Amino acid sequence: MPPSLQDFWLWTLEQAVTKPIWWYSWGVLLLLCLLLWVSKRIKKDLVPILSDEEGNVRITPHALQELVSKSCLTMPGIHSPSTSIKNNGGQIRLLVRIQVNTDCNVKDARKQLKDKLEHIMVENLCFSNFGGVDLIIKGFREAK
Repeated sequence: MPPSLQDFWLWTLEQAVTKPIWWYSWGVLLLLCLLLWVSKRIKKDLVPILSDEEGNVRITPHALQELVSKSCLTMPGIHSPSTSIKNNGGQIRLLVRIQVNTDCNVKDARKQLKDKLEHIMVENLCFSNFGGVDLIIKGFREAK
């Protein structure tokens, strides 16, 4: 007499793998894990800029990434910026990945870009919790 669904706790592994419910259960579990992973990847929290007696000011990560991208467009020798936002103990740090021209002085370009972004974040947007900018060179381009 084959085991019924009611006593599935008593099934051996050999019995369980022959049942469709076993495979459906694993499929549902995998689907739930995938949905959880996707929801964590899609969920973007607002980045706090400043908070005072008049209220809070926040910015979306997309708007902050767009601001960094547009700031990099005016910089000579810097191309294809992409930005990630890190929140370390309440301090907001920007991790900016860029491509630079092969003849670009990286030290000068880094200083100019950091100064420009820090000016925008602190002076213009009044970031009270800005922790700085970290740069990563992700590639090189030939100068035109």
